[in-house]
Amino acid sequence: MAAFKIQKFLGAVPKITPELLPDAAAQISFNTKYYSGDLIPYRLPKLVDNSGRRGSETKTLYGLKCPETGEITWLAWDKDVDIVTSVESQEEGVCNRGRFYYSGDGAPKVSTYDLARDGSAPYPAKAYDLGLPLPTVVPSVAVTSFTPSETVSFSRDTGNTATVTTNTAHGLRTGNTITISGFTGDPAQSFNFTNITVTVIDSTTISYFSPGDEVGATSDTTGKVSLAGNTIPRSYVYTWMTPWGEESIASEPTPDVYLKEGQTVTVSNLPATKPAGNNFVRGIRLYRTIVTTSGADYFRLRTLWFPTSLAKVARTSNVSTVTLEFPHNLIVGDRFKISGCSDTSFNITDGIVTEVVNRNTFKFAQTASNVTETVETAGTLYHDAAEKLSDPARYWGDSSFAFVDDFNVRNLFVGLSSDNYDPPPANLRGLTAVQNNIFAGFAGNQLFFSEPDLPHAWPKRYALTFEANIVGIASVSGYIVVLTETFPYRVSGSDPAIMTYARIDTPYPCLSKRSIVNMGYGAVYSTHGGLAVYDPTAGADIVTKFVHDWDTWPVALDPSTITAVFYNGKYFGSHSTNSLIFERDDKIGGFFTDIRYRFTAAWTDPITNQLYYTFGTSGNIFEWDNRNQPLTPLDWKSKVIVTPEYINIGAARVVADYDIDQEEIDAVEAYNAAVAAFNQTVWDEYDELGTVNSYQFNEAMMNGDPLTELPLPTPGFLPVTFRLWADKKLVFQGTVFDSEIFRLPSGYRSDTFEVAVSGSARVRSIHIGETPFGLRSI
Repeated sequence: MAAFKIQKFLGAVPKITPELLPDAAAQISFNTKYYSGDLIPYRLPKLVDNSGRRGSETKTLYGLKCPETGEITWLAWDKDVDIVTSVESQEEGVCNRGRFYYSGDGAPKVSTYDLARDGSAPYPAKAYDLGLPLPTVVPSVAVTSFTPSETVSFSRDTGNTATVTTNTAHGLRTGNTITISGFTGDPAQSFNFTNITVTVIDSTTISYFSPGDEVGATSDTTGKVSLAGNTIPRSYVYTWMTPWGEESIASEPTPDVYLKEGQTVTVSNLPATKPAGNNFVRGIRLYRTIVTTSGADYFRLRTLWFPTSLAKVARTSNVSTVTLEFPHNLIVGDRFKISGCSDTSFNITDGIVTEVVNRNTFKFAQTASNVTETVETAGTLYHDAAEKLSDPARYWGDSSFAFVDDFNVRNLFVGLSSDNYDPPPANLRGLTAVQNNIFAGFAGNQLFFSEPDLPHAWPKRYALTFEANIVGIASVSGYIVVLTETFPYRVSGSDPAIMTYARIDTPYPCLSKRSIVNMGYGAVYSTHGGLAVYDPTAGADIVTKFVHDWDTWPVALDPSTITAVFYNGKYFGSHSTNSLIFERDDKIGGFFTDIRYRFTAAWTDPITNQLYYTFGTSGNIFEWDNRNQPLTPLDWKSKVIVTPEYINIGAARVVADYDIDQEEIDAVEAYNAAVAAFNQTVWDEYDELGTVNSYQFNEAMMNGDPLTELPLPTPGFLPVTFRLWADKKLVFQGTVFDSEIFRLPSGYRSDTFEVAVSGSARVRSIHIGETPFGLRSI
């Protein structure tokens, strides 16, 4: 007697006609897990939080974690936003911790954990534009003329150190290169030197290396001390600087001035405040040219930080602690000045940093009485701009924002490297981290790259141009997959200066940027014939080609509306009418499961592997398949089973887990206890949005409502509904309460049968046969 056993269940394969489906594949697969071969229902999503974004559809959700506790703050946008976490070390301090970058909400931006939370929800509350503006002001320069000095006396000790005294202030600094000339006779002429480095003793005394016999102090007014070398041109530029070490393109250079190395130049008309716009600029870097045999290059003189307002002060045991409004940019040993404090005991000139607490707080020694932590906003911190700590302090911005350049050229080592650091395009989208800490993004039909490790710098010369507009990009196995409105492209290279691309000559356009998911085996995205995949080693293909066809795919859903996320190795997508989970399978190529719950944005916690999602305009955030939630009903329908002869299926058995355990009872009771509060929240939100008359009473709340919830009955068991079709007609539907055999109707014969089960129990197998005795054979 004919009998059949269905087990090792699989999902739906819409492409294949029901009669030709593989064994255990489904016509209908709803709300079902398949990892064990059983039919396992998903659990009810759990309401866990609200993002605060109400009244507009949330399209991006991201869990920003506190660097210390791991507590999540939800970032939510009503736009398609791409987020990349920091490529820098997560330093301690409010300036830098939890830094992240994002594009899609106006100009690309950068924020931190604290900055994003500095305000009310929806977050992020604050952020800075990514990339720095171009400096627009050209500095002014004035050269101090140098007048050679005449000597008064000379001497030389046994260590070959010559000392010369001048009749007027010589105007030199230690390290200057000078020429001493005019001495005649013996031993005076041995003190003449060209291009000798000088050490300054005082304003009228210098010393230098001069081999020869010891000579006592000897009066001589014939010598002449002057700067050595030729007259050379020099110019200056400055760049904007942030406390994160971000540097802009340089300003236009000053007009050349002509001087000898060692002359003093005063650079004025320098910016005294940050440039206009939403940026984190807190200072400038000043550069000057150094002429070499190969040309002239700019070298850094000094980083000049703007004066910074204090926020709080405290003092314990003669150690003062100062917290500032902005980062202080100091290190241990730096010299500083504080003035203008309401508590004048904190004013100090030539203070020395003894400890850096974090980016905004430092300590210094100060003999004074103890002070508990106090708000102090009147005080101002000034930074020292002297060349060395041994030089007299020069507090930039204290009395002037001019800079006196008398620095020793031999101490200038760091060249200007930011000349190509363009800001990213204002319409940049698709921000993605790729190999070697390079960021990539696109605008129109161009792909842009940042400098490695410098997310703020996007040289225009690195841009690649494609034939069609870019829809989205993904980083896969060291390559960048560029998905356009026509063809996919593969971009390769480890340096943005030498990136190359190749077109994949398969017309698989990307229909939805939000459908792009890196599945590990390639970048998967929606196209006309199904879900396409691009794997750099295997090329382009339709990953759903065994499941959907070009005809069935657009009938089942609108591929342009898919938004998707990686979920436990599966592709979890939501579209305009439903949600789906696609899972690759070696046996049949893959299968689909329909899901009741739609989402407009989703995020997976990489630490806990929990998937969170939101839908609609309420801002509510749900945890998917929470283990403490009640089970939801599944629905599964088999292939068409064709028998060799006409028979009557007269008996069936559904092996399932009917008995409910205490954990499931607790889950239902906990859910029911939260229903009233949840529904009240929904009603309150719609009252607040002014939709009482148009939606709440007349349309939804009283006559059927997709937003509120109903209590569940507390079950004593989990029944299964069994259905049987013969010749495409339903011949039996009944509720099954245990795994025992039950009778089916007689009086008909057919050679085509279908079965279906639904319910919240875990179904392990389905048995059907002509008689109960026949079921024993399977």
